[in-house]
Amino acid sequence: MNSNNDRINVPPMKILFSDERTPLLIRPLEETDAKVVHSAVEKSKKTLTPFLEWAHEEWTRKKQALRLRKAFENYYLNKEYELGVFSPVDNQFLMAASWTPGKTQNKKSLEIGYWTHSDHCGKGLATLVTQILIIGAFDFMNSDRIEIRCRPSNIASRKVIEKCGFHFEGEIRNYYDKPTKQMIENGFKPERNCLQYALISEEQNQHKWYPQICKKISFISNDNY
Repeated sequence: MNSNNDRINVPPMKILFSDERTPLLIRPLEETDAKVVHSAVEKSKKTLTPFLEWAHEEWTRKKQALRLRKAFENYYLNKEYELGVFSPVDNQFLMAASWTPGKTQNKKSLEIGYWTHSDHCGKGLATLVTQILIIGAFDFMNSDRIEIRCRPSNIASRKVIEKCGFHFEGEIRNYYDKPTKQMIENGFKPERNCLQYALISEEQNQHKWYPQICKKISFISNDNY
């Protein structure tokens, strides 16, 4: 691990969540995942296009493979961390999540992002995975600030954020670029403001869910990293 306490540690090879009801395997996405990710994006367009700019791009399986190849490289270069969430029972792709460097000057700040396969929406997965990534950021990655953002009209995402206990820091005006006419016609929400939330390490043990989730998590690291 990185011995510099002022910086983020190297990421885990995988995260295991051992729970009889909802066991999970969380690991970096890679090129070989292109097929399942591409399929999930195509099937989830209706839930993704209102809030995510990238969902309006023309995606092919080949383009997704190239993107995931780069994402996997960036994961182990400590640039950004794109994760896939799978069922360890049947290796089914459930959702994508990420840690990315935060937008503040704090080098130990991470931002959490996520999107859920439409087949698995409404099951509490986004909340559970966000809680797991909060614990991973604080207890494994050496972060001391976690940021998360959403658009004001993204009610589902706001519910996830509130359930996880994030502190509302304010509304940032004109945070997002203006959407194109075509994006709006395709269902994109034209709002440009952003709601900013954060957690800091001093707050991590204040939430009832924290110890319950923490005892079910295993972080698997690469000793040869």
